[in-house]
Amino acid sequence: MALIQLNDVSIGFRGPALLDGVTCAIEPQQRIGLLGRNGAGKTTLMRMLAGDVQPDHGACVVSPGVKVAILPQDVPHDLAGRVADVVIHGLPPEDRDDSHHWQAELRVEQLLTQMNLPADAEVSEFSSGMKRRVLLARTLVSDPDVLLLDEPTNHLDIDAIGWLEDFLTRWPATLLFVTHDRAFLQSLATRILEIDRGKIFDWSCDYA
Repeated sequence: MALIQLNDVSIGFRGPALLDGVTCAIEPQQRIGLLGRNGAGKTTLMRMLAGDVQPDHGACVVSPGVKVAILPQDVPHDLAGRVADVVIHGLPPEDRDDSHHWQAELRVEQLLTQMNLPADAEVSEFSSGMKRRVLLARTLVSDPDVLLLDEPTNHLDIDAIGWLEDFLTRWPATLLFVTHDRAFLQSLATRILEIDRGKIFDWSCDYA
C-alpha cells in the first residue's frame, strides 16, 4: 500500500502550473531522487507531501498513521540552544509532556549517539554543516515513515557528505530528496522522479 498518493494534482500559485494533473504514489522503503530544473516545482511538491501546502486541484492523500517529516534547504539564522534541546522539539508536544518526558529524552540520547552529536554543545557555535546535522536529527527524532530532504548536502564538506550518504543508506524508512550532487544522487537513489513542465516522469532505477 502506498504511503502517500497524489491523485490528479495541480498547483500553480496563480501562474503557470508547476504540477498539472499529476498522479503518483510514494511506496515504502524507497529512496527517491527528485529531479527538475530550478523553479520546476520540486520544493512545492515536497511541501505538499509534508502537508504544508494544498493543491489547487486533486488530492494528496497520506495513509493513516504515516508520519512525514521534512528538512528544509536553509539553516535558520537564529538557530541556538543546547543540541539536545533543539532536537527534542522535533517531537510533537504530546510526546514531550511530563508523562512522556523520559521516553523523549531517551529517544534523543539514542539518536544523538547514533549521529555523533554532543548533547550539551551550543548549536549557535557550530559550523553550517554541523547545524544541518542537528536539524536532520530534529527531523528524524519523531521516527518518520517518509523523510523529505531538500538539498541535504548544502553547506557540507566532503567528509560530512560521506557520513550523510552512509547514514541515509542505513535509514530504514522511505526517503525522497532533492540534490544537485550527482555522486550523492547515484549513491542513494533507487527510484527517480523528474518534474518537467508540470508532469512527473517516473523511473524505477538508479540515476545512471
